[in-house]
Amino acid sequence: MGLTTMNKNRAILITGKTGTGKSTKAKTLVNNPKIVYADDVDFDVFSHPIEDGIIIEDVHYNADKQGILAILRLYKGQVVLTSINEKSVPKEIKTMCQIKRAGSVNHLRNEIATMAIHSEEPSSYERDTYSLVNEYLRESNRDLMAKLLLFNKPSDTQIISWLAENIHPNKLIFVDGVVKRRWSQRYFYEMLAYAHSGKSFGRLSMPQRKKYSQIPKLARRLGVKNPKVLRQLCMDKTLVSNFQKKLNNSECRILGLGEKKKMRRKVSKNPHLQQKKLEDYI
Repeated sequence: MGLTTMNKNRAILITGKTGTGKSTKAKTLVNNPKIVYADDVDFDVFSHPIEDGIIIEDVHYNADKQGILAILRLYKGQVVLTSINEKSVPKEIKTMCQIKRAGSVNHLRNEIATMAIHSEEPSSYERDTYSLVNEYLRESNRDLMAKLLLFNKPSDTQIISWLAENIHPNKLIFVDGVVKRRWSQRYFYEMLAYAHSGKSFGRLSMPQRKKYSQIPKLARRLGVKNPKVLRQLCMDKTLVSNFQKKLNNSECRILGLGEKKKMRRKVSKNPHLQQKKLEDYI
């Protein structure tokens, strides 16, 4: 800690979603503060009274990091910063602050509800894959489901693989085999939305990662450039023995070549080298 940061209050960073009272809480921590925004903090800190304090709003958005660090190091009074989240605040600024939470109550929403009694709470269409699949299975409003799919635009292969684990494949055959990548993307999502009626409240199953295929590796070892034709080559009896010499038993079983023939020891016909029996010594 430098000499410029000694004998002063540590800066406070207040985080919370929009409308949770970050600015209101910040104003209770300082008297008659100078309020600036994080992207424009160019002012003389020495001309501002120490007892008043400074509030820096919206540190999560395009913050002037060097300007804010200069204020934190040089200003002797209380500095309070606000941000909608902690992860978007530059690390150098965050380490110089004491972090506080604004709370979970949305004061802005409560104020709107007081002024407009019949207003509805706004909702976001943004979903991750897990939430989107879960809602697809349960939601009976398929018009809403079509809007969610069109808004999020999940990967066609990914969404189909997730749904195939949770609903009957017959519902997806037409969308997957006929519509996908042959018709427009919009038509694909709309057809997918109405392929299921919703109201499925069972446990969500996630797709399992498939085991790694060893066929390409075996094809390279056998000198076959195209792994897709390796199975056909294994049906050629003239090649089987050659393949078996280059592979072990487990690899032969993968290709359906059977077990490798075990080498038998040849018994020597030389009587002097043959193993003697007990009777020979009697």
